[in-house]
Amino acid sequence: MIHRPINPWATAGLALLALPLIVIAAPAAPAEPTYIPDGANACLDCHENSGVLGILETKHADEEDPDSPASQKQCQSCHGPSSRHVEFPMQVANLRFGKASKIAPKVQNQQCLECHESGERANWNASAHGFEDVLCSSCHSIHQPDRIIPKEASITATCNNGTCHVDLMKDAEPSSFTHAEGMELMDGTTLNCSTCHNPHGSLESTRCLECHEQTTEALGSQSEKAQRFHRTAEEKGTECIRCHKGLAHPISPLNSD
Repeated sequence: MIHRPINPWATAGLALLALPLIVIAAPAAPAEPTYIPDGANACLDCHENSGVLGILETKHADEEDPDSPASQKQCQSCHGPSSRHVEFPMQVANLRFGKASKIAPKVQNQQCLECHESGERANWNASAHGFEDVLCSSCHSIHQPDRIIPKEASITATCNNGTCHVDLMKDAEPSSFTHAEGMELMDGTTLNCSTCHNPHGSLESTRCLECHEQTTEALGSQSEKAQRFHRTAEEKGTECIRCHKGLAHPISPLNSD
């Protein structure tokens, strides 16, 4: 009789087959938040304060306007489905806005653009502010009626708020620029940052041409060199600001810290 050596791996395999089968279930995925049916009433149970209630004085709270947040999902129109936040308010945050939020700037801004991505704001992502991920809430606050749209008198102060453009002028003398802040325009208004700059869009000549309309008479009064440059710019679609920089302040990169 021939004795064959025992294969230890085969023996181990038979032993494993005799063991009961243990199935390890994958951990259940956390439940996705849903919209709470009580809407703003549930939110105001905790957030009924002056910093929040200011929105009631704005168009965002107009329930008769089908495009307003109030007529759709109320607070959750902007802050997202909040069932998990209501259930665990200290552990689960909904979509919050501002520099202190952990939500990415593009996500925060997209909530605003869901309703406001039209007109000059259609080119937001191509603008200097959009490219630098500047938050809409840096300039606008829908819970503060006087800050939804910066007032004409405070636009320059809003731009020079100590965090973004405060160093643009440095030690330069405003009167040394042809487009100095506060200069009176032909229509009786005064020049400020937004007179020339579109904070929501890319560089464009539209605002320049509102004051410097290129009529045949205006072009004819220019030097031959200027006429040649302007013809070339028009043919190539070059924006005015590409050549006419530094008219109102020293050229400085945007600082969005």
